[in-house]
Formats: sequence, C-alpha cells, structure tokens
Amino acid sequence: MPIFEYSCSSCGHHFEKLQKAGTEPETKCPACGSAEVRKEISTFSGGSAAASPSSASCFSGG
Repeated sequence: MPIFEYSCSSCGHHFEKLQKAGTEPETKCPACGSAEVRKEISTFSGGSAAASPSSASCFSGG
C-alpha cells in the first residue's frame, strides 16, 4: 500500500496516511479536525545512494 502525504491549509500540519490505491483521499486533519486538507506531491526513492554510489554522482565534464 502506498503512503500519501497531506497538508492542512488551516493549521499547517503535515501528515502521512497509508492507503490502498484507488481509495478516497483523506479529508480530515488529525491535528485540528479541519476539512481543509490537500494531497501533497510525494517524492519516491528507488534505493539508497550508499548501495549504488555511481548512480548518485553527477559529472559536469569540466
């Protein structure tokens, strides 16, 4: 199950929710109870840079 990130427009609280894909998004802030929550753009990490240091390096050629 993916983890979705949310932000409350009312109090500024950021939280995550483990949800099945295709389910309704969270509509209530766990901190203040406001219905003014929005889904944030999440980042995805495919692995650790320590496991593959060459893929994390950037060479400008100069």
